[in-house]
Amino acid sequence: MSKKNAFISVITGIVLLIAAVTVFNSCSGGNNGGGTSNGTVALYATDNMSNYKQVIVTINKATVLNTGSSTTCDVLTTMTTPSTPLKINIANLSNVLQLLSIAECPAVPYNRLHIEFDKTVELMNSATTSTCSFTSYKDESNHVNRLYCNGEFCSLDINGAVNVLANQYNKVALDFRLRDFDVYDFGTTSCSVTMKVSPIHGKEFENLYRQEAITGLVTNLTVSTDTFTLLKHHHSFTVLYSGITASQQPALDDLLLRAQLDGLRTQVTTSTIDYANKTIEASKIYVKVEGLVSYLTTTNLTLTYKNGKTMTVDFSKAVTKGSLANDAWVEVQLNGYDSTTTNFLASRVEVEYECTEPYDHKKEMNTED
Repeated sequence: MSKKNAFISVITGIVLLIAAVTVFNSCSGGNNGGGTSNGTVALYATDNMSNYKQVIVTINKATVLNTGSSTTCDVLTTMTTPSTPLKINIANLSNVLQLLSIAECPAVPYNRLHIEFDKTVELMNSATTSTCSFTSYKDESNHVNRLYCNGEFCSLDINGAVNVLANQYNKVALDFRLRDFDVYDFGTTSCSVTMKVSPIHGKEFENLYRQEAITGLVTNLTVSTDTFTLLKHHHSFTVLYSGITASQQPALDDLLLRAQLDGLRTQVTTSTIDYANKTIEASKIYVKVEGLVSYLTTTNLTLTYKNGKTMTVDFSKAVTKGSLANDAWVEVQLNGYDSTTTNFLASRVEVEYECTEPYDHKKEMNTED
């Protein structure tokens, strides 16, 4: 396979596994003869990319394990997350730690993370989308921290200490080193991508400076107390958004109500998350919706989404990626509502592709970012 002259280079991307540890089953006298304490392991993703508009991967499983004792714990599986396979657009995760999954694991040291995902990866540069396939990294398959592909699936076995200890937080970052990605035959049916991953831990975390974010569904919205419940797979968090002012996000109550009624993906950004009490103090809230553009003007568009529902979107202050046009399929990030014009306010509009066939709501990606 020949390598394209127009080799696509991307800067470092990172996926992080953060073990946020809390004792659930502490036994008197320690662990001797009385069982093992458990900790909460939270799986995050983040990225620093700039050259790609989209890098969509599908994660099927993530497991921490101890290669010596054979102790394992599934952090992300199809059994614990019914909405899997979990699609992630890595290109949208700049400067944020996106929570992917949470699991309770035995409080023991682990030395490896095993990840399984689909072989297919969707890439999009400034104008072109290409369906590509991951391939084993530079003839180094079956090595630790190297990509291994077989059939329709790929896996990574990544070395790094994930010590789940009682009453402590333990962090390890997995650097996907996207600058080392090699993309061959982009835009063709033979498009392939290589990938390499190495761990980051210890003091290296001090330079990350990322806010945590969770994407889920809004339920139990109570505007009188500025609270709602965010459902994330089989977990739920109580979100307090009273700290977000109307000047920051106008008529946020109305936006959240639409998100609750229509089941729209909602991203809550915060500086801290209390895992023990499952509470979040929100600093930003974005509602994301994908659909078909019509009635486009210089400032507004009509978005058709989810079984033919519609909304009018004001994108006059939004960052727009791609060539916006009627019959384009877009993802819109909403951050407010104008009760006077009844328009929803967009902070970002990203063109995914131009539709050439009738509207089909099943096309929606429903990514986790």
